[in-house]
Amino acid sequence: MTVQSILCTVDFSPESRNALHTAIALTRRFGARLTVMFVNDPLLLAAASTTDRGRRRFVERTRAELFRFVNQTIRTERRSMDSIALVVLSGNPTDEILRQAKRLRADIVVIGSHGLSGIKKAFFGSTTGQVLRHATVPVLAVPPSASRWRASGPPTHVTRVIAPIDLAGEWHSDAVRAADIALAFDAALVLVHVLVPIQTPPWLRPMGTTSELRRIEKAKRALERVRTTLFPDARATSEVVLGNAAHEIARIAGGGGTLVVMSLRGTAGVWGARRGAIAYHVLTHSSAPVLALPRRRVGGRFTARARKALHGILTARDRAEIAGIDALLSAAAARTRVKQ
Repeated sequence: MTVQSILCTVDFSPESRNALHTAIALTRRFGARLTVMFVNDPLLLAAASTTDRGRRRFVERTRAELFRFVNQTIRTERRSMDSIALVVLSGNPTDEILRQAKRLRADIVVIGSHGLSGIKKAFFGSTTGQVLRHATVPVLAVPPSASRWRASGPPTHVTRVIAPIDLAGEWHSDAVRAADIALAFDAALVLVHVLVPIQTPPWLRPMGTTSELRRIEKAKRALERVRTTLFPDARATSEVVLGNAAHEIARIAGGGGTLVVMSLRGTAGVWGARRGAIAYHVLTHSSAPVLALPRRRVGGRFTARARKALHGILTARDRAEIAGIDALLSAAAARTRVKQ
């Protein structure tokens, strides 16, 4: 894992201060360059722009406040402001963050989350959620409860990496990149697969229970083969659970020293959802930061191993059973026998 340029976006909130602490710790660990940015609301800027001097004063005041915010934060980190670049922009926060990340060729974007919920989230949305939805570079999102994470040690004191793996979809790239990140932090790797429950009619409950147990055992064997084949020498374990993917990942991620590493997926696989939705749910329902990675194919020295694993570890029947298709077929057959 190579990190040379880090972009941290702040909005002067406690959540963004936690994100800045995390970004500073990452720059120290990887020797990277750090850029801290703030995006002004265009309406406020327009209101201040009745004269050229008013606009200039507004921008200068914003830059001064950003300098003070960063300076107050880094005092506890014993860092110098000379090694940190400050950027003040105006516009849509999501667009400006993504544009600046591209311009700086940032290896990672660090952002805090306010954890919006209910009608406020539905109406206003979330900058963090929007960034996760459109990001083309890795995004490290720090949750509102990051203080509990930081209380267990420095922000980079990661002891466990949780890697959600969708065995019914594309999983090999997710597993390999999560292992690479676990290695960078010298942390234990936990491969997790969440099975979606099958909704069984009351008259077929006994058969449904048997089918669920069979799916769980099948998934456990498949995930364990992934672990032993791809990571025989790594500190890796595997876990299969039944339930809602976002809820279960958030539950498993609870506790200090945990980092969730997951891909930004669209509607593929059994976790069909809007891109970044599961990552955002985990972020707002656990105390663990989420490192969201844009999807890409595995290359380099891992290609042969990953392709072999993809074709050899899981057969077509494995995928059908993991996805629950066999359970649905069994239920349909049982209903036919009842009618007869």
